[in-house]
Amino acid sequence: MKIENNNIVVKYTEKFDIKLIDDILEIDSKVYPKQLQGTFEEIYDRFKVNLNMFILLYDGIKLIGYLCLFPIKYELYENIINDDKLFDSNISGELLEEYKPFNTYKTYLISAVIVPEYQGKGLSKYLINGFYQFLLNKKKKNILFSSALSTAVTTDGEKMLKKMNFVRKKTISNDYILYELLINEAYYRQIEEITLSDNSSQ
Repeated sequence: MKIENNNIVVKYTEKFDIKLIDDILEIDSKVYPKQLQGTFEEIYDRFKVNLNMFILLYDGIKLIGYLCLFPIKYELYENIINDDKLFDSNISGELLEEYKPFNTYKTYLISAVIVPEYQGKGLSKYLINGFYQFLLNKKKKNILFSSALSTAVTTDGEKMLKKMNFVRKKTISNDYILYELLINEAYYRQIEEITLSDNSSQ
């Protein structure tokens, strides 16, 4: 399949969209084994608490991938760091925060997905840059982040996290790997330079 890069668009969710949940679930069914696929109820429960949790990748009008992240309460952060289990479908909406100006958050990047027919074509860079721009857009609104956690469940996911400067924290139940990204002023400067460079080269 030939990809026209000028058709690739990154979008951010700002309103509640039930159809989007169905589209996300369809993508999950193509990528993840059954035990790692979300359910409508799980996504709905989190989405209604925080509308800004999806970075969406489109080829024209076709949704071909997404990155999902949300701010988490400190108790959940501590549990993820200390417990020897995968946190995924067991994260309820009540464990999420709402974004408010002049606050600093810890976030959990729960999934990053590209549908199989679009994999291996270098499109993950759009999701990565979308993540950078997401952080910078929030910073402009005086919403900051101190760290991001994510669990790699595939080799491709692990490669993507490393590209974003996530650092390995521990192995979970001998199956998955927990990563953390420290988000400080140096990291904000770094991603700002990257996005400026990418925009000037387009």
